[in-house]
Parts: sequence; structure tokens; C-alpha cells
Amino acid sequence: MKYPKFSFVLGLLCAVVVVSALSSTAEARIGERQESIERRLFASGGIMYRDDAVEASRRKGMPYTQFFDYLPSSADVRIYFKTVDGRRPSSKELEEKRLVSGWDLHVVYVGGKSVMEVYKRSQGLSSHELNQLLMLNANGSFWKKIEKPRPPAAGETAEEKSPSALGCDMETDNKQVRAKKMGGDGLIFVDAQLDRVLATEKESDLLEQAPLSVGGF
Repeated sequence: MKYPKFSFVLGLLCAVVVVSALSSTAEARIGERQESIERRLFASGGIMYRDDAVEASRRKGMPYTQFFDYLPSSADVRIYFKTVDGRRPSSKELEEKRLVSGWDLHVVYVGGKSVMEVYKRSQGLSSHELNQLLMLNANGSFWKKIEKPRPPAAGETAEEKSPSALGCDMETDNKQVRAKKMGGDGLIFVDAQLDRVLATEKESDLLEQAPLSVGGF
């Protein structure tokens, strides 16, 4: 992992403070401690992937992988599996190339608390499951669409767009959690402050790298 800039570290500290506040409420998922998530998940038949090849296969193409360099050393990723009926899966069902009916849950922890979660359904996400996940992760608030800034009228200053590293299009009304549907089988949740910080940091890096990238043309 590269050494993060001071501005990023400051932003991340703010995000961790928000996450700590979220974890004090019963409904919270983003902000929950790892042991709480695992206690609930394992009690419902869930397991954690431990085979490196299987884990690498499940992680492939996940949006959070492009931000590993921006996360602190305390960051950790865990990938879990849960069947749809709550039974404990057999080891054969968890082989790398098998696709068992159920859920993969990817959780990015920072300091032992969840800051990003990806729920991926093996056979398509129903509207009922989508609504249930949104309700569970609303943290006592409600979801709103993130509107694009309207074009400024004559004499007006353009509205500032809130950046999103993950391209989120939903946010809770209290502006603490963001979400985005991933195709027809997945949903990602992220701490809103972290999403903004990651977007700003990556944009800064792209701007810095651009002259070198096109140099010599």
C-alpha cells in the first residue's frame, strides 16, 4: 500500500468517526464491528471463505479492489457465503468453480469496523431482497436518489457535485451511507464520507499522473 497523503488521512479519520457513531445503533450494518457481523452471519449458517484460490476467484472484478492502495494498514477484507435457506454449506459446494444458490458477502473493515459491503446473489437479486437490504442498511434513515447538479442559470454559480468513488446513486437522507446496485445480482454499501475521500484522492492521483502518461506525444 502506498503512503497516503495527509489530506486523505484526515478525511479517513473523519470517516472512521462517523462509522463509530453508526455502530452505536441497532440497525446499522456499515459501522458494525467484525465480531457482531460474524456472530449474526454464522448463526444463520454463514461461513467465511478460507481457501486462497476460492477467495481470489470471488474477489475478481469487485469494485473495492481498485482502492486497496488508498486504505490504511488496518484495512482488511473478508468474504463470506450464506445459503438462501440458512443451512450450512458443505465444503464441496464451496469449490472455486461451483456456483451454489446463495449469497457472497464482501466486507471491507477499517479498524475492525465495516466501511464497505458488497452483497452478491448467485442467481439474481429480487426486488424484495433489494428492498430488504436497503431497509437493513438505512441506519434509521431513508434512501434518496443522488441527483446530478442542475446546469446553472445565467449569473448563477454551478452546484458542487459530491464525488463518489464507487459511482453511488443512492444515499441515506442523513448522508451517512451510500449505495449502488451492481447489475441484476449485487448491491454495494459504503460509508459516505469514505466514498467521497476515496474519490477525491483518486482524482488527485489521476491529475498528477496525466502529464507523465501523455508525455512524448
